[in-house]
Amino acid sequence: MRPPLPLPPADPTGRVPGMLLIRTGDDDSVWEDVLSRMGELPGRCRPDGTGPDGADRGDTIPRRLVVAHEPGWRGADADEVAEALAAAGTWTPDLVLLTDDRTTVNEELRPLLAFAPLLDSDDEDEDQDDDQDDDEDQDEEDGDEEEPEVAAFWITPRQAAMAYLVLHQPGTSYQLEQFAEDAPTEPEWEVEDGDEVTEDALYEPAGAALETSDDPPLYTRPQQPLPLLGSDRDLLVRTDFGDDAAWAALVAAVSAPYPEDEDGYGDAIEFVDDPAFEGATPEQVMAQTRNRGSDGIIADVVLLADAVTLREPGNRVLVMPMMDDIGLHFRVDADTVGSMLPNLGLANMDLDEFRE
Repeated sequence: MRPPLPLPPADPTGRVPGMLLIRTGDDDSVWEDVLSRMGELPGRCRPDGTGPDGADRGDTIPRRLVVAHEPGWRGADADEVAEALAAAGTWTPDLVLLTDDRTTVNEELRPLLAFAPLLDSDDEDEDQDDDQDDDEDQDEEDGDEEEPEVAAFWITPRQAAMAYLVLHQPGTSYQLEQFAEDAPTEPEWEVEDGDEVTEDALYEPAGAALETSDDPPLYTRPQQPLPLLGSDRDLLVRTDFGDDAAWAALVAAVSAPYPEDEDGYGDAIEFVDDPAFEGATPEQVMAQTRNRGSDGIIADVVLLADAVTLREPGNRVLVMPMMDDIGLHFRVDADTVGSMLPNLGLANMDLDEFRE
């Protein structure tokens, strides 16, 4: 019999997005390594909802990272988590993360056992007949909560942290479904009776490339609170303010029309020239970016003009994925931006084509 998941009470108005991170073992070094890779994420709190940041309300984006030590959840599976998440009156996280034997053994990646409540294909179907709606209402009155569909997969601490920074964005559930598809806990092949599934036989966890990168992403707390970012247009955010002429040249290069496009793409980009973002890291900018516009659309990427962009030859702009490949930043030439953004928006091309 599992103990209840260590979750705060349900939010009275509007669910705060976030994650539940559970320590199930007693190895302090492993736990500290996991926390160090995840960084100083905003909104970290204890199961009762209290902590350094609470839910980060006010002028910042609401989010919650509940951190708990609960050995009773060691070795949990998706069915057990689904049952626990169906409990009434508690907050429902977007992702439940547990340390596991694999976390201890794999020192390079520190994979976490992850559970994500997924969108059911019929969950968005609002055409159900009135009789079914009445039945569901009666079930709720009787206290029968339908268990959510929960997928189990492996994910690295840094990938979990990057996903956390964009959980408030629409469409995040599809990214979690992609993690579940790419890094399931169970092999697709049938395991023969008596055979042992070893570490080598399991799927590589989502985010393995981030953990082994020479410059892995890491969220650190900004020295001063940063403004929120949101726009009906794509964003290019300036974070280096040492050369105004270089910035002006970059804006001109990004705005320049392609031969087949006489109007250019500059009017579709919002150039954020705010000294409050001086020295901001890519992860800090990600954390402050809201969905694009009132229709809930999120940009595929957010662009950054940092010191490398404005002080080194080539003026290569940093591209930060916000939908797919979260955390796998890359750079493109300034004169490529005007072609990249519309092609991504129209799904004519994908990120890998520009990353290459």
